[in-house]
Amino acid sequence: MTARIDAALDAVAEERATVRDEYEALEAFDRRVADLSTVTVSTGPPLVTDPRPSGQSLERVRTAYAETVMSTSHYETEYGDTVAESLAAEFGDDLAAALLGGTALTPELRDAVRAATDAARREREEFLDVLDREADSLSTAADDIADVTAAFESLDDRPVPARSFDDLHDRWATIRELQARVDGIGLCRQETIRGHRTHLPGVPTDLSEYLYADLSSSYPALASVADLGERLDRARDRVEHALAESV
Repeated sequence: MTARIDAALDAVAEERATVRDEYEALEAFDRRVADLSTVTVSTGPPLVTDPRPSGQSLERVRTAYAETVMSTSHYETEYGDTVAESLAAEFGDDLAAALLGGTALTPELRDAVRAATDAARREREEFLDVLDREADSLSTAADDIADVTAAFESLDDRPVPARSFDDLHDRWATIRELQARVDGIGLCRQETIRGHRTHLPGVPTDLSEYLYADLSSSYPALASVADLGERLDRARDRVEHALAESV
């Protein structure tokens, strides 16, 4: 009953490992940028670089970026872009242009790079928190579904037609209680999904569609809830039919 959720938990764990790798790569990049020497300029706006022949400092920034952010195990498969494209996507067009077309690393430019790196790192950190909440929600749903399933399967398995009216009524009441629990599981899961949608500025789509696109359902926990709900519906229908015939 929870096979879909198990697959979803695997997908969350895989995504979490990817995001953690990116977070650590950004940390490594920031450390390398912090160690680079800068060239002070006397005039010009912050991102205008010194015209003196000191472009090696920017080359070292680009090299550090390629050797950290772009060197994670998943990078080529996940993104497969160039240094220029990656810098623009991560830090914005203006900062990317300064790093690609400038001639020196000024203190102001280094500060801008470090600030942008910190913002990218914090975005990953926030996403890791979202993924942790998602994993907790899935695990809770799986446990609750398993509990309801076990309770349902432990019911007296005598054929419905062989039961007395009181037995049928008790069974009907028990099934209704289990259905209420299933409804609660679904509502809790929906609340979690809605919460994700308000905490994902860096993810372009619904989190479930983003994480579970390769699974049989984009909403695996809700699909498992629906399966169990249908099973209980059929059981209740059989009992209600027997109750009607016994009157």
